[in-house]
Amino acid sequence: MPSCVLRRVAALVVFGTFVMTPFQAAAQDLFELEVFEYRGVAPGEYEIGLHTNAMSRGSVTADSAAANHRPTHISVEVTRGWTDRLETAVFVQTAPFGSAGSTRFAGGHIRGKIRLGQPTRLPLRVAVSAEYAFNRRSFDDELQTAEFRSIVDYQQGKLSVAVNPSIELVTRGPGDGLEPVFDLSARAAWQLTRRVAVTSDYFSAAATTRHLQPEVTAHHLLFGGVDLDLGRGWELSAGTGHCVSSSEPWMLKSIVGFRF
Repeated sequence: MPSCVLRRVAALVVFGTFVMTPFQAAAQDLFELEVFEYRGVAPGEYEIGLHTNAMSRGSVTADSAAANHRPTHISVEVTRGWTDRLETAVFVQTAPFGSAGSTRFAGGHIRGKIRLGQPTRLPLRVAVSAEYAFNRRSFDDELQTAEFRSIVDYQQGKLSVAVNPSIELVTRGPGDGLEPVFDLSARAAWQLTRRVAVTSDYFSAAATTRHLQPEVTAHHLLFGGVDLDLGRGWELSAGTGHCVSSSEPWMLKSIVGFRF
């Protein structure tokens, strides 16, 4: 597929994400919908990622906080590779299209990832990630959280699978001192061509969608999508998803990445 065609597809996907308009107030704070893979940024290189997540409609009750009335969330992540095994990242969360007078800046987190390699004879590569998040109170009562995530990556021929079991702790907020929350996210991809892959993503009740719903009412998310290698350091990952066994709104997610 010519690179000019890929860029046009990318532009249409990103445009579609932005033009989705809400029929009601948004029920969920969506900032990062991503399954971590083993591969990372090369030593001395940087990657900038633009995360855009949007919902087709909302279902928040009238007494919900004004900050939750947001159909679209846009976040920026900057990752730097230090060695063949170590990289660090800074993630800044925003909700720029909220109600008048509401907060646009939602918080952020810092993250480190270490690639451990292939510790067994099985075709599995393993990495670990740790992050510390700071949240604005208008978005999340849990002001600070810590997450520890393992990354198990399998690749055979055109098929690749990544699984992310994780544990999250609340270090400041109403949940401070409570038991850790276990979450799971996963991704399967099939490489159609050198530049195009079809994907399927799964996110548990919290996982990277920590702000999706309270635990007692949370649902699981399934996404279908596509990954495009646009050339010259540009990449696009986009998908459409829905909560399993729920009437919650449809969601679009996209990540536009650039490495240099």
